[in-house]
Amino acid sequence: MRALGLRFFIILLMLSDYIILTFHAPSVFGAWREGIVLLYILLTVLLVVFEAGTLRSIPRKYNEQLLVFAFFIAFYLMCGELSDSSFRMFRSFAMPVLFALMVNAVCRELKLEVKLRVIFSTLVMMTFISGCYAIYQYLTISDAEQFWYWPLLAEKGFELEAYNSMREGNARMSGFFTGTLEFNAFVLNTALFAVCLLVQAVRKRKYNLSFLAYLLATLFSAVLICYGSVRTAVIGMISAVFFLAVLQLFKRRIFISVLGYSYFLFFTCSIFLYLALGYTEDLSALDRIRQWYVVLESLSSMPLGLGFGAIGPGQAHWYDSFWLNLLASAGYLGLAVMIGLIAFYGKIVTVTQQLRMGRSAFMAGVADYLVISYPFFLSSFFFQSYTNSVVLYLFTLVIVVVMYDSKYRTN
Repeated sequence: MRALGLRFFIILLMLSDYIILTFHAPSVFGAWREGIVLLYILLTVLLVVFEAGTLRSIPRKYNEQLLVFAFFIAFYLMCGELSDSSFRMFRSFAMPVLFALMVNAVCRELKLEVKLRVIFSTLVMMTFISGCYAIYQYLTISDAEQFWYWPLLAEKGFELEAYNSMREGNARMSGFFTGTLEFNAFVLNTALFAVCLLVQAVRKRKYNLSFLAYLLATLFSAVLICYGSVRTAVIGMISAVFFLAVLQLFKRRIFISVLGYSYFLFFTCSIFLYLALGYTEDLSALDRIRQWYVVLESLSSMPLGLGFGAIGPGQAHWYDSFWLNLLASAGYLGLAVMIGLIAFYGKIVTVTQQLRMGRSAFMAGVADYLVISYPFFLSSFFFQSYTNSVVLYLFTLVIVVVMYDSKYRTN
């Protein structure tokens, strides 16, 4: 039952926009994640109060959750205000973590490998379903208005540009998502997951039905990425696979950490140099350099940032970068969060080493997936906003599941 609940949340997370828009559901249904997370927080606080009153102490298993709640409350009080725009920007930072904690709490009693297998199988299933629909779009759509989301978003007042949906007369595949960037990010996440499992299955000589599933998922995802017309996904796939190949040569934690941080710096600096030296004529890509200059220059005059209410789609300021939106919203506090997330990679490497050294090819593959994916996400945060991105929710979920298990199940 708990495995079914985990699968349900992942499917609902991916199909949320499609269901809400297609059935013309009231906008309040778009806040379903916020609603269940709020319920989870309230129930957790009530349980803590009850157990603290009966046991005279707070159970250790709630410590991290309470710290996360306290951090986000303080974060909002310092940088937010009582407005819809402020809450919308805040939730893009907080909700992936809180949602992952909630889902993990629901399936806490499941074994770690069972949870991860449910997550992976659900991702593969939804990638095949959405990917088949995306291929249908590529073969049949000749005009942007033929996409399922175009009339539904237009009637809600969104300003849509055909360039974002079409490229040189061909449809830019998006599947059940409302944009090709989100679709390709989702497929890339599945591809990296599958190729890591495939490599470990080969290394441990596990040639079975699972190996065939990994191979098919990798090939299908790679085809979608190649025809997806998103350069970041193609570059990310190639560089991450190269990183994965080099990773197999190392076993010591310190060398893996250095390798990961080197990949993060090299990938980030390469893209910045590519943009700064004028190798692209894409105005959207070139504008990212100007955005970084503007935000970094503003930190000296606004050390606490502009606040959440000033940042976001339709607001006074909006940037094509997760890091820029964080810095512009919270100033040096956002910079501290950024440094903390980068430093957290060292902890992930330490925890995943236990999985890599085990006998399970699947768990070793999950470890490799986290080791190569985390630096890629850190780097992509420089160039993509990931606002309410499904792939960010899913990746955060895997991290929370693995890190929670390492703390409370192995001790």
